Amino acid sequence: MPEIKDSGKVWIKGRVSTAFAIKVDDTVFVPGQEDGQQIEYWLEGDALCVDLHDPKNETRIARRFPLNLKAETLASLFNGFTLTKHCDTKVVMPDYDGVQETVVAGDAYRQHKAAGLAARTFWQQSAPK
Repeated sequence: MPEIKDSGKVWIKGRVSTAFAIKVDDTVFVPGQEDGQQIEYWLEGDALCVDLHDPKNETRIARRFPLNLKAETLASLFNGFTLTKHCDTKVVMPDYDGVQETVVAGDAYRQHKAAGLAARTFWQQSAPK
């Protein structure tokens, strides 16, 4: 059964800043969290589910990362990982084919009362299947 093993920041080759990442078993996923976004994540079946919520900008993003995606983007574990030694690795990015995404923003965000929903409730209502 898959398990979330660790999380922290990775430095992605060719980028100037680090990115938050989640290690599931031996695969590292970059969920695409940006400044101002709150994040919740969990495993559901054969996928990593991510809820990125930016209440200030009235935006909420649900991303579903199939666990069988092949990590191909070069990166290095940077900091925050407590159970994983620093190493060079490959990561799965949010723009990979197979990653599903639903964005609720602006009027839809207000109509669906997305600001007050728990992450899993938001997912039940909005997430990609």
